[in-house]
Amino acid sequence: MKVRLNRRRDEGGAAAVEFALVVLPFVTLVFGAIDFGWAINNDVMVNNAAREGAREGSLNANAAAIQAEALASYSGSGTPIVTVSCRNAAGGACSLASAAPGDTVIVTVKVQHDWITPIGSLFDPDGKTLSKTAEMRIE
Repeated sequence: MKVRLNRRRDEGGAAAVEFALVVLPFVTLVFGAIDFGWAINNDVMVNNAAREGAREGSLNANAAAIQAEALASYSGSGTPIVTVSCRNAAGGACSLASAAPGDTVIVTVKVQHDWITPIGSLFDPDGKTLSKTAEMRIE
């Protein structure tokens, strides 16, 4: 007479191997999405700061006021560098002190963006420099 033994196979090792194969791409994808979203957010804030500075310059052609407005409107990480220049209606360079209606104010905002997860640092350890320029006509 044959006796059937109902043995259950231990599959714990297989589950551990499957988990190890799945977790690395999943964590990479999640951390990559976090870093990408953080970079896009900072890029939008740099763009808004440049635009707000240019808007201030179109109404008030004062370099100190333009820089103060751009810095006040930036709420991201890092300290932005704001540069202000002017272009006259003929296309040449001008001074903000002698700017006339019809000239163009040019505001550039740069900031160093650092990654917040280890995944971004693996691909770009020094971070990225985010830079945006906005131009508006002086009224």
